[in-house]
Amino acid sequence: MRKLRYLLKRALFKLSPRAAERLGMDFRLRAANRQFLEESVFGYINRMAAEARCPVKTLFVGIDKHNWHYPRLLNTEFHSLDIEARKAVYGQPGRHWTGSAIRMAEYYGGNVFDVVVANGLLGFGIDEAGGCRQLLENCEAVLKPGGLLVLGYNDRADRAPYPVLPMALGLFDAFTPPIPSVAGPLHRIDDPFQHAFLFLLKRRPAAHAGAVPPASARLPAAAGPEAGSR
Repeated sequence: MRKLRYLLKRALFKLSPRAAERLGMDFRLRAANRQFLEESVFGYINRMAAEARCPVKTLFVGIDKHNWHYPRLLNTEFHSLDIEARKAVYGQPGRHWTGSAIRMAEYYGGNVFDVVVANGLLGFGIDEAGGCRQLLENCEAVLKPGGLLVLGYNDRADRAPYPVLPMALGLFDAFTPPIPSVAGPLHRIDDPFQHAFLFLLKRRPAAHAGAVPPASARLPAAAGPEAGSR
């Protein structure tokens, strides 16, 4: 019966993704790391968005059927990016771009997003240290000063056989979000995947380095130049 319901949902999605969305359908993965992302991390982002004086722009890197419902969980302007053209069906109309994560700054320009979430890329297409650094550099470029990067990956040698944290701290400031159970910028999930989430902030210009917003709202107060819909 469960398989039949899944097949019916898939059939409706293929017929009309927007109709499936209106009916509240999703294809979420029942995994501890996904639950933490969808409930705890997104809950924190939503609290920031509620306190921000301007609309919050979020870029989610890597879109598929399992995270297609994420725009419904986030109270932000949701944009997505994926290298596979066939994944465009999962993006929001006018807010999805087909392209590589290690070239995103070419597509969006600089200082565009308040939040970037890049989950499950390391070891799944971005396999070498050079690719990881390019990903980090591009995330840093598209984020506004003070913007938040959430980098999720399987923290084990067969997926990320290079020092992710030191590489990230060469470009970002470490950040411990006020999320229950999170005690530092690198939060590990107790699951078979050894999944971890790394929380980072884009550094502000030196003249504003002392102006740190409250922990409950780390986003810039004013939005930067708008990027055109992709």
